[in-house]
Amino acid sequence: MKTTQFQLLLLALFISATSVKAQTPINETILISGTKFTYPLIEKWITEYSKVNPTTTILLAVKSGNQGSSDLDIIAHQPTKDELKADQDILYTARYALLPVTNSHNPILTSTRKKGLTKKEIDKLFFEVVNYEEAPVVEKPKFRATIYARDNKACASTALASYYGHASSEIRGKKVLGDDIYLLSAIRKDTIGIAFNNLGYLFDISSRNLKDGIALLPLDLKKETKTITAGNLDEVISVLEITKVETIPVEKIGFIYSRQNPRKEVSDFLKWVLNDGQKFNHEKGFLNLDKPELAEQKNHLAEKFLSQN
Repeated sequence: MKTTQFQLLLLALFISATSVKAQTPINETILISGTKFTYPLIEKWITEYSKVNPTTTILLAVKSGNQGSSDLDIIAHQPTKDELKADQDILYTARYALLPVTNSHNPILTSTRKKGLTKKEIDKLFFEVVNYEEAPVVEKPKFRATIYARDNKACASTALASYYGHASSEIRGKKVLGDDIYLLSAIRKDTIGIAFNNLGYLFDISSRNLKDGIALLPLDLKKETKTITAGNLDEVISVLEITKVETIPVEKIGFIYSRQNPRKEVSDFLKWVLNDGQKFNHEKGFLNLDKPELAEQKNHLAEKFLSQN
């Protein structure tokens, strides 16, 4: 008799535990990996999304070499056909700008201050093209400069080269290993050092001012865009979101995902990024998508990602 009562008690406890478990939301995990200079923005999105969706855990890979095992892979340049698998697609969620920067004591700041560098001059400064059909022509540079750049496969290098009509292997100068932030360390140590870098690294996101020890390279700008050189992050973002500046590359940031394995929690996160996450882009030094592009990406998500309601 006692055995039967004990068994009934165990059965009741099991049913009760199963019921509680069924009522408790399951914690789903999303793994994100990719271009590291975007991480401050992605981390902000994750933090804010977790406040309204606490049952979803989003992990940002410490290393960017986990592509293939992640639910979402960050890309910050236009992919080639070889970079996308047959079952993959991209959803664009933000933009970033690359500005030419130098050491704050570089003599070039004085010699080019009145008339900044044109796109053609920057092209000659940063890129080297080998023409095997003609005898090489060596042009004497206008000023001494040491070019610093990331490795050829880095997103920023690819985007910069593509904007100027080159392959990333044609970028001159010294290659800096690691994250794009190390480009700043290189030019701070070299008074004639010059590099391109994204706004989130060039500016202190708290003060919104340019970081110590560096200065923007003077550019040939139209009157309505000259405030870019004022050294204020919000002013730069404001100008670049509404005006195309010939000497400043602006590229999109996207998430690569698999169409074969759509997951509701991934779709929900991407919906939030497009609808609510945009308001955090400026804080971290990134640009919003323009309205037509944003609308296109929302449609893209609904149609191609098999978004679930």
